[in-house]
Amino acid sequence: MSAPQTSVRTAHKPCFKHSLHEILKKRELGLKSYVGCEDDIIAKLYSSMERYELDTKSNRANTHGGIFNLEFSLDGKLLVAACERNCVLIYDSSTQKLIKWMEKAHDNCVNCVRFLDDRQFATCSDDNTIKLWDTRNLSSETKTLHGHSNWVKNIEYSERDNVMVTSAFDGSIYAWDLKSPTENSMLYDKVFLMNGLMRTKLSPDGSKMVISTTSGYMIIVHDLNLATLANDFRSFKPVLYRLMQMSGQSFPAGTIFNYLFLPTRRRNRVEFIDDFMIDAEVISSLQIHPHGWNAVSRSLSSCEAEEATCVHDIQKRDLFQYENCENYYVDEGENSQNSDSDESNTNPRPTDLWMGYISNYQYTSDSGLIGRNSYTDYFQQHPEERNKVIVNLPRLTHYIKEGNAGRGFIKELCYSPDGRVICSPYYKGIRLLGFSENYQELTYCVPDKPRQLTTLLEMNDYHSQIVVSCKFNPRDLMLVSGCLDGDIVWYKPVL
Repeated sequence: MSAPQTSVRTAHKPCFKHSLHEILKKRELGLKSYVGCEDDIIAKLYSSMERYELDTKSNRANTHGGIFNLEFSLDGKLLVAACERNCVLIYDSSTQKLIKWMEKAHDNCVNCVRFLDDRQFATCSDDNTIKLWDTRNLSSETKTLHGHSNWVKNIEYSERDNVMVTSAFDGSIYAWDLKSPTENSMLYDKVFLMNGLMRTKLSPDGSKMVISTTSGYMIIVHDLNLATLANDFRSFKPVLYRLMQMSGQSFPAGTIFNYLFLPTRRRNRVEFIDDFMIDAEVISSLQIHPHGWNAVSRSLSSCEAEEATCVHDIQKRDLFQYENCENYYVDEGENSQNSDSDESNTNPRPTDLWMGYISNYQYTSDSGLIGRNSYTDYFQQHPEERNKVIVNLPRLTHYIKEGNAGRGFIKELCYSPDGRVICSPYYKGIRLLGFSENYQELTYCVPDKPRQLTTLLEMNDYHSQIVVSCKFNPRDLMLVSGCLDGDIVWYKPVL
């Protein structure tokens, strides 16, 4: 099982106090380990990751198309691959052998796989559906879920609520109640609707929802409550609020939702993230740290000219941090349509910028926006909110520029189970990125200001085409990557 001789491999070599043999010998003798011993062991293992030369190809390998998503079962024994040409592949991770080929799992590209428990997993597709499967009987799906009206790109699962969350290019986020299945489908709620929705992720404990967009910003929903999210976010237009932030103009249809951003809010509090390494336009892929500390994303600039991986802190901040960062600013210009002058002298027509945005909504209560009279009543009761627009806190902690290859395809990143390493698709291979040169946990190397991620290991030309997906095994130090040509490459430490 030797590595291919044609591979290009560059690694940052960490410094170790003792060899692995010496560490194991001390453990056998019952001697006390030195400070940083665990870090050294983990660094030795990650730095020795190498490809396994196993024959994982099927005689039909070229018929399933690109590997768009990879997911291990919760026990790490199975690997499920979502494929470009309607297929789902299932591998035994202990032998790396293909054990099931589901040729017509969907009627279009399969985009995402998510295990809900030890046996059940869900897939979603460009055929606008979600399907549930049971590994004990894969002859057909157990249920097909309808609701989305466009390509379904993401599946998440909230264990504490027993709710599956899906998002699609129709801009909607659905919450499916797994406790209350109907005869033919499942009960669901449309909990959020917005323009430009790209990806939706939940933190491991289900307390946060992070949303990436096609408009250069992300949304954090703190203290997530899926049961009340639809009602709390009714009529909220994130794109409108983002336009206010960028233009410096306030508008009643946006400022009326300032209360959603208040740091004292205890349920479904909103925060925007807009500090990226590049002038980001599309945040195409998104993953949450295993401990819920941060979010790693792959962003694209306009015309896909540049790509970057960015890490943003998503934890709660103390109240004084919001105050010190001047979290609010007030637009009190003489020409502001929202000035505190006499209401009768205020021009009710918004500026051209806002008129263009709300041309399809107007000022009617049945349009999804609050009616004109409701605005007047609200601001009479809350005059301090009339011209207030909330400014975003800086949350970028780490970044690195990526290879600009495979335009038009989303590259899915992943975290290692311990959260020390980020795996990123990189041309025809992968890169392992870390927060420090010695593979330390983030808590021991929190930067004072944004810094570049460390390239720990780079494995190029291990695939015949551009790599678009990768995944760590949750139970074993194993890594897989998939490319547009349909190949899956397996990696393990080779000591």
